[in-house]
Amino acid sequence: MAHSGNVVISGDGYDVIDCETCGFKHVTPLPDKLENETLYRDSHYDDGERDRLNYYERDRGWWLMSYRDVLNEIAQFISPNDDNTLVDIGCGAGLFLEAAKEEGWNTVGVEISTIAANHCRDKGLDIINSSFDADLTSLPKNIKVVHMRNILEHVPDPFSLINVAFDKLASGGVLVVGVPNDFNPLQEGLRKTQDYKPWWVAVPHHLNYFDFGSLEALVSKCGFNPLSRFSSFPLDLFLAMGDNYIETPNVGRECHLKRVNFEWFMENAGLSHLRQDIYRAFSNLNLGREAIVIAQKP
Repeated sequence: MAHSGNVVISGDGYDVIDCETCGFKHVTPLPDKLENETLYRDSHYDDGERDRLNYYERDRGWWLMSYRDVLNEIAQFISPNDDNTLVDIGCGAGLFLEAAKEEGWNTVGVEISTIAANHCRDKGLDIINSSFDADLTSLPKNIKVVHMRNILEHVPDPFSLINVAFDKLASGGVLVVGVPNDFNPLQEGLRKTQDYKPWWVAVPHHLNYFDFGSLEALVSKCGFNPLSRFSSFPLDLFLAMGDNYIETPNVGRECHLKRVNFEWFMENAGLSHLRQDIYRAFSNLNLGREAIVIAQKP
């Protein structure tokens, strides 16, 4: 596939282009599939600078709460039961699978990292230690939900991954796909007014850069019908208020905990539905740290 488009960011040996072929921004040149898979199979959860599994486990209660919000969105279209399987692609620490099991789903995780897969198996979760591709034959039948969050930004060919999800899903099944909401209005405003560099461009880990429109266009091209969209807390607001978490990791943790405290407040005050409504409203303004779309296979 030939990629062409205006260069929006240039870095050390790469450009990020607004690709006319793909309909979303991505790095060029792109790595090959084998090179990319090796990176995540061998080193992604064995990184001395950041223990990614503990990153999730130390805030597990909050993660479970936020994942229940996602499961509530899914339940508007498909109800959980033992006959319907939910597959989580790139399941990482397995917390989404835990939340889904509690809601009554039959769950399976697909995880390329052996370290993360073993972490999930130690919890008693059903895990396939593999990449998610067309020749993966060990998945169960009657897959009603494919959940794919923070995956598409990492892979050289997002179209291929969405097409595999389409093929594996039962008719009427839903895809839940989430990506960082990059080049959003707050980020661009911070670049213009406060001379921030594009901190969200993180090569070689992040290859693709989406917003709500380009993500919905991608799933539509692959045969899905978008049903709903929602977002997460717009962390960029902290930068606009002077909390520079980009340069100071301790500030980043403080900002994260402020977001966590806000969401727990909403939960404990009986305002969880209002919290979800806020994040749906953010999505219509192209705001929020994540762009999350639910789409259905006809």
